[in-house]
Amino acid sequence: MRRFLDALAAGRWVTLFVSGLFIFLVSAAWAISTPLGASPDEPAHIIKAASVARGQLIGEITEAPAVTRVQVPSGLAAANEWPCFAFDSTKEASCTPKVSNESDLVSARTSAGLYNPTYYAIVGVPSLLTDDTSRAVMLMRLAGALVGSFFLAVTFCALLRLGNPVWTGLGFLAALTPMFFFLNGAVNPNALEIATGAALLAALLVVVGGKSTQDRWWLGVVAASGLLLAQARGLSPLWMAMIALAVLTLTPWSRLSGLLKRLDVWLTVAILGAGVGAAGMWIVATGTLSNMGVFPGAGEVGRGEAFVEMLVGRSFDPGIVGVFGWLDTMAPALAYVLWSFLGLGLVVGALTVARGRSLAAVVVCVAGLMLVPPIVQAASVKSSGYIWQGRYALVAYVVVVLIAGVAMATARVPAALPGERFPIRFIGIVGGLVVVGQLFSMATAIRRYSVGADTSWLDSLRQAPLWVPPGGSAAWLVITVLGMSGIVGLWAVAVRASTVGVPKSHEAPEA
Repeated sequence: MRRFLDALAAGRWVTLFVSGLFIFLVSAAWAISTPLGASPDEPAHIIKAASVARGQLIGEITEAPAVTRVQVPSGLAAANEWPCFAFDSTKEASCTPKVSNESDLVSARTSAGLYNPTYYAIVGVPSLLTDDTSRAVMLMRLAGALVGSFFLAVTFCALLRLGNPVWTGLGFLAALTPMFFFLNGAVNPNALEIATGAALLAALLVVVGGKSTQDRWWLGVVAASGLLLAQARGLSPLWMAMIALAVLTLTPWSRLSGLLKRLDVWLTVAILGAGVGAAGMWIVATGTLSNMGVFPGAGEVGRGEAFVEMLVGRSFDPGIVGVFGWLDTMAPALAYVLWSFLGLGLVVGALTVARGRSLAAVVVCVAGLMLVPPIVQAASVKSSGYIWQGRYALVAYVVVVLIAGVAMATARVPAALPGERFPIRFIGIVGGLVVVGQLFSMATAIRRYSVGADTSWLDSLRQAPLWVPPGGSAAWLVITVLGMSGIVGLWAVAVRASTVGVPKSHEAPEA
């Protein structure tokens, strides 16, 4: 057992597997406990993924902005009819029409038709494996959850090498908002963007910090995560630029010049450049960013007004923490208080104790989180109106809390009072609150679809639900608690090892 715990604390292959398993369990619980089509625009993403898996990268252009017509199985083509409960949190998921398993190809419309097909190719393949429509959607969700969980597990392994695990682990928990798990359990490219963005940042920090004697493994992570991140969404290359600027700000010239003399580094840079170039060509060829539809405020709001509104009124959108369903179900108050405290506490702590390059890197990331949404919204408001949602900036929030945690860890901030009880007690309190926050968030979402958000909690426990997820609600709540408790437990193991002086491996994850 001691050898196993030492391997976990050292960030080896076993850490990658175990942490990925726990993250996947929580994501899978969200995937199965969420009704079909019950995340923002999921029907459009499902149809897009099924069409890409069948060789249709775009489909037939229609007169509607961003909408294309594709050929998909009849059962999946009806996805647009499933969310009869969208935008009305009082309406239960029992209104969902009967799902057809017809597999003949028919015409369907998707508003995601112009999006980059890379993510959709990954999650669309499972739709080829079965004619059962519900099962196909669940497999698509789980495929996306598996990829996102892998890259977040890589992130966790990297963070164990970047200084005091009390602070890097705290940054990791702050990054795991309920909204991430909700998105990672849905057919939605946001989750891939968030997970690969986190992995790209963490792996780059390991490489430039010289925290591993096996840089090539971590350069491979940089190449893979960066390549996928560039293709995830239209604005993903912009977030890549923010990550690159932060890492360059953090890296001394002597270290950077040494890295630039290596062929494997230049090969990684070339792969990242090719990924960004391919994403850019897709955006230009399809006009993705200029065909986003028309929303409130289009033609009525000026750029200056939109910039100020976004900067002042929407700088920390609730969607970063959790807005479930079709933006119709708020997370419980505990979740907003907890993750606001974690995020703000890490940023304030880093700005207080960090010095030099570390401080500058934190400032760069905070500036990106605060300024990119207002700038992007101001640029498009005249034609598209207010289209920005909090989940679009979730990758930036994740980058901010991760780099803030690393800045505190490398600033050698004491993580304990004299003795060893303080950090473990701290982990128990924070970790316990995070587990409860995730549990309450999922319970809130399930309640919304089972009995409606207008039903009191006490009444929801008394009355028979009108809708229940496969396997029942209790099973997925328990799995969520187990998964989150496992993540917190890994954090505790790493901290315990650091306080008792267990030697840590500085190699790439090994068996």
